[in-house]
Parts: sequence; structure tokens; C-alpha cells
Amino acid sequence: MDSTDVALIQQALTTGVTIDDFGNAIEHAKTTGELGEVETPLTHYHTKDLYCRRIVVPAGAVFTTRVHKFDHISIALRGHISFVNEHGVRQDITAPDIFVTKAGTHRVVYVHEEVEFATVHHCEEQDDDKVEDALGCKSMKEYEALKLEAPV
Repeated sequence: MDSTDVALIQQALTTGVTIDDFGNAIEHAKTTGELGEVETPLTHYHTKDLYCRRIVVPAGAVFTTRVHKFDHISIALRGHISFVNEHGVRQDITAPDIFVTKAGTHRVVYVHEEVEFATVHHCEEQDDDKVEDALGCKSMKEYEALKLEAPV
């Protein structure tokens, strides 16, 4: 995959293909052997009210993010990636960079150059196995249902 492929992802997302569709296609390609599993070392850091995760992802990786439930701080420590959101809008990030990721954000990510990334969240959950579900939804449908349940 290269910049041309990222442009194709952008185009697809403006014609009704969803990020959930991309995620399903990626998982299918893994089960058929078309795509291999990628090692992504992940380190967790906790305080009483904060959670930080640091991940390293190799060049050439493509994946979808969870739908973020809450705003949080994102920090690109090294590398170069492209995000494409559900509207087909591309954002290129070259480290070092710091920005806010808004609640409801869902992206396809392509890693041009090995990236080391950290995110910082308000989170009281201390169990590393439960943090991901506390902070994100597996699909936009799940996120939209959660928003409908939230008190106004």
C-alpha cells in the first residue's frame, strides 16, 4: 500500500463504504492469509485518573481505529502516518506532533514510516484488558447506540 492506495481509501469513503466495512475487509484478509498479523508493542501507564498507551506500529501497516468515546490527547513521537476519516478526509501526521482527537472519531490508518504513538485519556479503569472497551466502541453503530443511551 502507498499514497495511491490511501487516495483510493479516501475515494471509497466518499461513496458510501464505511470504516466498519474496511475493518471487516481487513479482518477477512487476515483470516484468508492475504494480510498477516502485525506486531504492535503496546505499553500501558496509569495514574488514579489518567491512562496513557504507547504503541509502535511498523511501516506498511493498515488498520482501523475504534470509535473514540471521549476527547483525548494524541502524541506522535516518531514516524509518519495518514488518517482517513469516515468522510474521506485525509490527515497526514509527521512526528513530532500533538493534537486532540475528538469523541466519535473513527479512522482508517496507513503507516508510511514506523510510528511510535501515545494517547492520554481521562480514565479510572486500571485493568489493561478493560481499558480499550472503556474508551472506545468496536463500531460506529455501537457508538451511536451509546450516544442515544446517554443522559442529556
